Amino acid sequence: MSKFFNETQKASQWAQQKLANPEMDVRQVLESLKQGPASSESQSADASLSQCRQVHVGNGNAPRLVLQQDDSSKAALEAYRGLRTRLMRAQAKTGLKSIAITSSLPGEGKTLTTMNLGLCYAQLPQQRVLIIDADLRTCGLSSMLDHSSTPGLAEVLAGGVTPDEAIVATNQKNLFVLPAGTVASSPPELFTGTHWQEFLNRCGELFKVILIDTPPLLPLADFELISAACDGVVMVVRARHGRREILQKTANALDTKKLLGVVFNATDVDGKNYYGYGYGPK
Repeated sequence: MSKFFNETQKASQWAQQKLANPEMDVRQVLESLKQGPASSESQSADASLSQCRQVHVGNGNAPRLVLQQDDSSKAALEAYRGLRTRLMRAQAKTGLKSIAITSSLPGEGKTLTTMNLGLCYAQLPQQRVLIIDADLRTCGLSSMLDHSSTPGLAEVLAGGVTPDEAIVATNQKNLFVLPAGTVASSPPELFTGTHWQEFLNRCGELFKVILIDTPPLLPLADFELISAACDGVVMVVRARHGRREILQKTANALDTKKLLGVVFNATDVDGKNYYGYGYGPK
């Protein structure tokens, strides 16, 4: 465990160096991100997405989304907003767009983190967000939609449909989702070659930020293939969930140059640090 958090602290120091700018407050971050491409390009993107099918976010499989706005979600909402602000600072400074969100093992909350972070991004003006369900083995994020049927990412990568045909709009303004789709071949094979990188490049022209829910880092090969085409990585760690040896393997496997931070998930809301980003426990 100590080695894992040593690695996490290194990522924290890197993030602080990258994000530290005393002259840049949140308003400036928002303004910088509002300065998108020329109006003609923006209109082209609007036209490209105007014909998307629409789905509803937040069915019975998604009871803990920040959409609910109840008392139990207030602390979580503020935590996600804090995470959003830190990532937006990184975007303003480095121009990153595609962010892979992963964990060591299943059950640590990466999928819920991805959807809630996307919802928080979409609450801001001029923040068109795409969430991609790249966990083709479980399709957990797709199950949060009322209609998660094909086509989806699997069909896009297989060349069966275009991205515009697979991406769906949601009932939340500015929020779009690419479901997992139906997998007809081994998931790792779909992420080899140039299709995945080309797809993300295309999405980068249409969206301000792309959040990718990936499979857990261990023991599968999927994550390495997926994250290779992404600009950054956010790691989700569930409190009192992972074993020391698993966390050590995860720390060794991560590319620290891409690691933006660590979400310390499922801690006590009433505790001193119910939420941590990039620093581990304080």
